[in-house]
Amino acid sequence: MKTKLIFTLMLAILAFVACSEDESGEFCENPGATCPDDTAIDASACCTSSSCYWTYKGTDYPCNGTNCNAVTASIITDACVAGVNLKSWDGDLASLQAQMEAVTEKLLAEARASCADCK
Repeated sequence: MKTKLIFTLMLAILAFVACSEDESGEFCENPGATCPDDTAIDASACCTSSSCYWTYKGTDYPCNGTNCNAVTASIITDACVAGVNLKSWDGDLASLQAQMEAVTEKLLAEARASCADCK
């Protein structure tokens, strides 16, 4: 009986925490971007109706308002430069950054659409 009570309390706490996170109005996504050497860039964008940030290597990098160009460029440089000679890469770094920026813009739009009190 004691085990059932503890288990029920744990589930109730977990449900409360999950609901609190859903109500925060924060939308997050990993864009699935990869470096020229096919190394995954393990970074996620998160946005509310008024601001965004990227999480990379366990650290949050806030954007300047909603403009994340400098942050995504820094993440791409850190993730990709170590394993690739970018001068010899035939791909387009701008398209990689555009892919990451598109996720930021999508999340910001979703957050704003879900916010009833947004201006």
